[in-house]
Amino acid sequence: MRRLQILHPYIEALEPYEPPDLEGTAARAGLRVEQLIRLDANENPYGPSPRVARALAECRDYAYYPDYRPLREALARYAGVGPERVVLGNGADELIDLLIRLLVEPGQAVVTCPPTFMYRFFAQVNRCRVLPVPRRADFSLDLDGVERAVAASGGEARLLFLASPGNPHGLSVPLDQLRRLLALPLVVAVDEAYIEFGGESAVALLDEYENLAVIRTFSKWAGLAGIRLGYGLFAPELAGAVERIRAPYNVGTAAVVAGLATLADLETVQANVARLVAERERLRERLAELGWLEPLPSQANFLLCRLRERSSREVVEGLARRGILVRRFSDPRLAEYVRITVGRPEQNEALLEALRAL
Repeated sequence: MRRLQILHPYIEALEPYEPPDLEGTAARAGLRVEQLIRLDANENPYGPSPRVARALAECRDYAYYPDYRPLREALARYAGVGPERVVLGNGADELIDLLIRLLVEPGQAVVTCPPTFMYRFFAQVNRCRVLPVPRRADFSLDLDGVERAVAASGGEARLLFLASPGNPHGLSVPLDQLRRLLALPLVVAVDEAYIEFGGESAVALLDEYENLAVIRTFSKWAGLAGIRLGYGLFAPELAGAVERIRAPYNVGTAAVVAGLATLADLETVQANVARLVAERERLRERLAELGWLEPLPSQANFLLCRLRERSSREVVEGLARRGILVRRFSDPRLAEYVRITVGRPEQNEALLEALRAL
């Protein structure tokens, strides 16, 4: 039977995301999944505010489409902007996708500063070119390189993505560097998924630059990775354009309820963030004492660690056998590194004990 050609050839170049095999990892370690110490995905080990579970249980509106106005207004107060600047997303990933679809035609270019995540994938999905400008050896931005790449594109570079603090290195972009990049003839999208853990927010520049977009998420600081709630902060004209291409009711009622409950209990959630920041610094000091592992400074909820005399595979697999998950990378530039999410104190102690055993 003749095979029907229904898929475009570019699909074959896309690499699907492979989530971790938690069941298999737990079985090999002789544990249940809930006994794993998951320090590989930058999730918040304290979870959401207790109000979230209560609000979800008490909600009676799941049969109806949600009203977004209360959440947009609450987010505007939290971020210190007007509600006309707020656009809701099904996680930050949807907002990344929407910006590319809005601003970049197929064949035009998206500028990225690797090592980083997700931006290349969404650019490729939308059939756009990717102009990578690698960060320097210390993971600082190559500002001259970005400017050269944009100039050489002949106007084809339409969108620049920056993560601040960045993943996997944990460094934020100083506002003076961001101002320099905002002078370029494109939109600069600053991904602030980890901003609650450290760094200067780009929101302070929104009134000055119409070509600035800020993307945020509830996944990390608020402990809602499984809910999928993000939001973007834009100049009003750009916000209106994103709203026009956003799918109706892209954010479900459960996410709206969880977001409102979180913002009504900031004291609890921000206290957990403060615990993680303090634990990040304590863990960094303890990891450095091992001698063969160098944790880099971080303003996020994770630590990127350079290994000495040990391979990342050896460390990751050795920890997995003990039921502890950390992240290694396929990127050759990160071959000598592992990334460790900051856990609760008892989780971090278990990690340190396992690392000493290695």
